Amino acid sequence: MEKAFFVSVLIISVLYSVNATNIKLTSNGYNDLLIALDPNTLPRDRAAVVNNIKNLLQESSSVLTTSTKGRAFFRYTTFLVPRSWGDIQTWYRGANNTPFKDVEAVYRREYADVVITADSSNDRPYTLHQGGCGKEALRIYIPVNSLLVNRQKISGREFVRLWSEFRYGVFPESGFEGDEKYPAEYRMPGEEANKTTGCRTEPKQLQDDCDEEQVCRRECQENCGVQCELRCKEECKGRCNKEPLLSSLMDQNLPNSATLFCEGRLSLGPNHNPESPTKHNLLCNEVGTWFTVLRSTDFTCGRNKARKLPANSAPEFQFMREIEAPRVLVAVDISSRMKEENRYALVKNAFSHFVTTLLPSGSELTVVTFGGNDNVTTIITPHFVVGDDESRTSYLEGQPLPEEPLNEENSCVFCVMSDIIEIVRTKNNSFASSPIAIILTTTQYLEQEKHLLLEGVQSNGYSSNLLITQEYLNTLDEDNIWFEFFWTKVFQRFEDLNFGPCFQLIPLAYGNTKLIDPQGRAMPLRKREIVPSWDLHIENPEIGTYTLKTRRKLGAKSPVLVSVYGSRVSSEEPITARVWTEVLPFNASPRPIQIYAEVRKGNYPIRNATVVAYVTHPSNGGVSVIPLVDDGFGNIDITKNDGIYSHYFTNFTSEGFYNVIVKIKGGFDDNPVVLKGPSSNCCGSAFPWSEQIPTGEFLRQAGPASFEVLSGCGQEDPYPPSKVTDLRISKTYDQIVVVQWTAVGDDFDTGVASSYELKLFRNRSLIRHRFSDPEVQLYSDTIDTTPEAEYGVTLQHLMTIPNTERGLYYLTIRAVDEAGNGGEPSNAVPLWIEGTTAAIQCSDDPTAEKLTSSAGKHASHLLDIMLAIIIAIHLL
Repeated sequence: MEKAFFVSVLIISVLYSVNATNIKLTSNGYNDLLIALDPNTLPRDRAAVVNNIKNLLQESSSVLTTSTKGRAFFRYTTFLVPRSWGDIQTWYRGANNTPFKDVEAVYRREYADVVITADSSNDRPYTLHQGGCGKEALRIYIPVNSLLVNRQKISGREFVRLWSEFRYGVFPESGFEGDEKYPAEYRMPGEEANKTTGCRTEPKQLQDDCDEEQVCRRECQENCGVQCELRCKEECKGRCNKEPLLSSLMDQNLPNSATLFCEGRLSLGPNHNPESPTKHNLLCNEVGTWFTVLRSTDFTCGRNKARKLPANSAPEFQFMREIEAPRVLVAVDISSRMKEENRYALVKNAFSHFVTTLLPSGSELTVVTFGGNDNVTTIITPHFVVGDDESRTSYLEGQPLPEEPLNEENSCVFCVMSDIIEIVRTKNNSFASSPIAIILTTTQYLEQEKHLLLEGVQSNGYSSNLLITQEYLNTLDEDNIWFEFFWTKVFQRFEDLNFGPCFQLIPLAYGNTKLIDPQGRAMPLRKREIVPSWDLHIENPEIGTYTLKTRRKLGAKSPVLVSVYGSRVSSEEPITARVWTEVLPFNASPRPIQIYAEVRKGNYPIRNATVVAYVTHPSNGGVSVIPLVDDGFGNIDITKNDGIYSHYFTNFTSEGFYNVIVKIKGGFDDNPVVLKGPSSNCCGSAFPWSEQIPTGEFLRQAGPASFEVLSGCGQEDPYPPSKVTDLRISKTYDQIVVVQWTAVGDDFDTGVASSYELKLFRNRSLIRHRFSDPEVQLYSDTIDTTPEAEYGVTLQHLMTIPNTERGLYYLTIRAVDEAGNGGEPSNAVPLWIEGTTAAIQCSDDPTAEKLTSSAGKHASHLLDIMLAIIIAIHLL
């Protein structure tokens, strides 16, 4: 590979009135909840859907006030109405009293907090929650059936349960049928009956055991004797009916009477049960849901304390109609710095490509320039409505950008951002609402003003995203170039463009540039004059593989860029992908990065896709290739098959900006399917699907997402392994138990952990607070691993039960890397010990005989009696 033109760093700062979510809690009221209505809702159901959502929010607001103990309610909600629904007066009777305006460019369907779905396959509401404990989820899905069909109607309590998972990062506090990790019932060792998984305060005796108040009377008489019989009979009359079963709001299997979160033993609400194998206990380290809610940024540090609410706390609503095309403002730096390394030519070419290809028809474009000693922001295109190809070409032929940059070096990014905000706010400007603002400049100016810039943006109620390109583009050494892409039935036409980034240098030979269709037929491309490129438009293309073949001009240095764009068939839901990154809280620098990719077809997740992230390092430091997984094994991927693929990134090589793109493919050497559902309450360890539909072959790419590393690179392995989340006892043979778990990585979910520490405690609270204290450990063993014990592999170990007092004990395990970094302790596994060393009995089970025949006689010889570490590849 050969380094081509120095492109510097292209900064695209996008201003939105909302980010992923714009919800704010002010004076105890939630504002700007965004609900996206489904375009496919039947016309006869539209008004009913809207009215029922209003009623639902009204009921939910009251429940939320109760559950948060006066800290929150729903104040202001926005409906995002599909443009295909037409004028509001035609379908909604309450239109005269309801605000209805064109949506601001930033109120986009993909940013909705609540998505209404019209597909009958989705008959249960759920929260798509990709993050760990305390992290906000992506969105809430509510099917139309849950709003219209009486027997399926969602209640206010159920919506607040979904909202609490979405907003506060709590998880279900009951089990799921058939779920091994979060079972519907469990049994503690030494007990004869199963318990229902959940968090609840039971009456003194079960309701079913109350026969003519006999239970209550028997307890009363035990306390005061036979002489109290008459008094106890009177006192216990109807007693059982007055002892309610208090349960958690987060228990999805219980009725609407449950409106409180689980908390401490002395609370008035349901008592938290750390023994219960719930998703919340596992992911939140057995802390009650109420304490997790209080740790939310909405309430921490005394924010939004409980107070007497305003007299009118009923939710208010507004309607916004979706736009078909965005409003865009482009700001171009024309200071002398843009002359270096041909930057300005690159920017002009990118702008022309943006106008000719990327801007949808109907978009409203404004262009400004900035830079120079006076730092003047000049509007050079006040208002241009993007139309057909002819209108785009005509606009660019008018040379909207200056021919050359200024000879003055100064440039102020913060100044132009302030001017853009002022332009947007001015009543006489062409924007009916906030546009998407794109600023093109260089890192020299951005680095000086970045923090000031971001603070200014946020203080004005906007948010920003930075897209940073690499310093170098790569060009192939070969003269002949070919590029393949696969076309699916989802798209009805495509456009293929090929060009170099400079106006002055066109690297491809026109006569040797052609596209080969799936049948082997050559289709010549059309050469454009306004942009150094060739393109080809095909209506209703055949399904299959297309190959672009071309030849580089002799001595050409400019990189070759290939872009393929398609417009989808209106009746077919598209397969979409997006990528984002999050920073993991950590006590070392740089902090680990979580890479997420979401792959869906319409509203449904896609399982078994091949998803790979490519992380480009700064200063031409190479590319890290990272497969993303949707396995539900660890803390980063908490739900299997939900369409969220993820992985940690810790391979930091230098300070600077890192770019992440994700490539997704399916149907070639894998079997991806669309999962319709959920078919039951969601979600335990996996997404519960009702139907699988093969996706066929497809290719997608998403990104880039960018993150910046400021310091700390080059440290010696500061990152520990991930937390084991599925420790369990698979078999018990007299004084030997077989423990089993899924292997984690050396650095979170990468590599092989050096060893595992298996320990036994008398009290489960010691696991979190005194794991490394030898004085409270009743058993401790270090289990070394082999190179085969990679992330995702099932591990087993034989443990001899120590000779100790009779009672209930708790097993736990954690992974350790070669540097001595230990992960979090795993889930606690209860183990009943009888307290005596029983004689080894014969068994018909050959495995049991093999395991017990070599058992040692004393716990101190544990290393001598460890028989094996059994490693089994986990079958997906």
